Amino acid sequence: MKGSSEVLRVHLDHFIRRQSIRYLLSNKDEIIAVKTVGIVGQEDRALRYDDIRRDEWFKIIRKPDFQRETNAWTPEDCFEFLDSVFNGRIIPSIILWHNQENGSIYVLDGAHRLSVIRAWMKNDWGDKAGDYYSRMDEELIKEAARKTRELVQQKIGLFQDLHQVFQEYTELVQQGQAPKQVMTPPRFAQATFYNRVVGGLQTLSVQWERGNYDSAEQSFLRINRRGQPLDPWEATLIEYRTSSYARSINCIANGGEAGHYWPEPTDVESIDEQLTDTVKSFSDKAAYIHKCLFVPPFKLPVASLNAPLMVAPAYFQKHKYLFEVIPLIVYKEIASAEDDQIRYMKKDAKLPAPTIIRNADAILSSMKDGLEHLISPTHSSKSLSVVPLFYWYNQKGQYARGLLYGFIYWLLAGSDEDITNRKLVLSANRDRFEYLWFHLKSEIATLQERGGAGLKATTRTANFLQAFLQLLHDRPDLHADSSELRAKVIDILREYANITERGPKVKTSRSFSTKDKSLINIREMFEGSVRCHICGGVVNLQYGGVQYDHTEDYALSGCTDPETGKPSHPFCNRHKIQIQACRVGQEKSILPPFSTGASAGVEEKTDIKQLSFEFWGDADYPA
Repeated sequence: MKGSSEVLRVHLDHFIRRQSIRYLLSNKDEIIAVKTVGIVGQEDRALRYDDIRRDEWFKIIRKPDFQRETNAWTPEDCFEFLDSVFNGRIIPSIILWHNQENGSIYVLDGAHRLSVIRAWMKNDWGDKAGDYYSRMDEELIKEAARKTRELVQQKIGLFQDLHQVFQEYTELVQQGQAPKQVMTPPRFAQATFYNRVVGGLQTLSVQWERGNYDSAEQSFLRINRRGQPLDPWEATLIEYRTSSYARSINCIANGGEAGHYWPEPTDVESIDEQLTDTVKSFSDKAAYIHKCLFVPPFKLPVASLNAPLMVAPAYFQKHKYLFEVIPLIVYKEIASAEDDQIRYMKKDAKLPAPTIIRNADAILSSMKDGLEHLISPTHSSKSLSVVPLFYWYNQKGQYARGLLYGFIYWLLAGSDEDITNRKLVLSANRDRFEYLWFHLKSEIATLQERGGAGLKATTRTANFLQAFLQLLHDRPDLHADSSELRAKVIDILREYANITERGPKVKTSRSFSTKDKSLINIREMFEGSVRCHICGGVVNLQYGGVQYDHTEDYALSGCTDPETGKPSHPFCNRHKIQIQACRVGQEKSILPPFSTGASAGVEEKTDIKQLSFEFWGDADYPA
């Protein structure tokens, strides 16, 4: 289905819980609930709409753990489907599989269709899901819900309104009148449809997968190569979903949402208590990583400092970006080749559950640790607390992930000592670095134009950062706004990018575009930002980690006076004496040479097999 909206997507993922098709019930109440609730039999080829309406039945259906999020349809898509339902047009069959081991019914095809019908019946288009979507852009979700509800109400009617119309219909029948003659045609159609629903006469066609787990998985893959087909990388992620790498990607992309992504004590293999506790920690770790990467949601025009490390606007895009960023942080590798991704996914896909759990813990812990060097919602003392808007977005608010990848690749290379020394050099020169990085962003953005953006720009950006910081480190005498320093930075940049002269663009239109407004807002915010009193860099008081420092040494004064308190970056606060000594020339840190580091230790057992799927990497900056 294709709707007219290119932005608004209706979020209905909360209706059907996601669960591994190999999951075995362990909770006694859950087992009893499944056994006592009547289910559609495998010989029943019709699914009653009344079953979709009933909480008892709908709560035991599941989506496979590898199923996409139910957020691909636009408001127009939802309306068009319901219009077909209401008018009795042919609708593709729902494909279900009954897991004999746990009693659950899995939707192999038709999750969107079932969820849209359920949303109509419950009048919940994603805006009544509690805190389920709190990690996402709730305003857009609510706007999509509002638009969908208006479309449905105007052209079909809210489901609860149909109930009231049916009561009118019933009263007319009881009075011996002919409802079709008394009621308007639209209201009569509403009443008769509702009557067929509650009477069990309105049904959806059902097909059943009758095989075992493997058959259900193969059916899902086969089905999803039709209609809105799986991308090759999606199919690969599903194929190797049992690996620690694939499980971690799925768990992070879904914000740590509770789901059976991990081997549990109910599996055939026994898992000791310590590993069980480790699995319990994964949800919080994944949610933390998701928050660091994708929260707060990005909005245009830009009106605040709050912008995420990564902008993933497209459907299912977060998984793609995790393919790119996890290897940079965890393995310190640029995984732009398809065989790299296959290698990560095949490492432990067929190994025992304890190995998968330990490897996943290593991945999630390494991701959390690496991101905390950049930004930390918990104010970690090792955090630089960078403001992404001024680092990895251009002056108009357009995102360039290649600049982020280059920064990560540069910062996290080598040993822990190397990372600390890089952060010290950056902090000692941070005010000048951020000034030049911001005012030369148009020129720096050209790093993404020679040879490609995304991962393709990673090495160029990292090498430029090394040379840039070395220049600042060697020439503390040059002020940020000096023409000499600017010229030297441009000279360095020319080694890695094709800089072209870009004259001012003059518009004849009187009004400012969204990009123009973003440019104005970003410029004013940068110039008027709160600064760390230790390094002079921008501090975001709202998000990303901030600490407060005594400008008068507490050890000497012995008191805490708000009048002498100043906001600072957590890393600056922890290394205050050393950074200040470097800034006044009393001390000089050593900038480590830039080189890639060793990969994180993960238990391996793999035979590399080539699989053809295209990787993205197009420019983030629109033409």
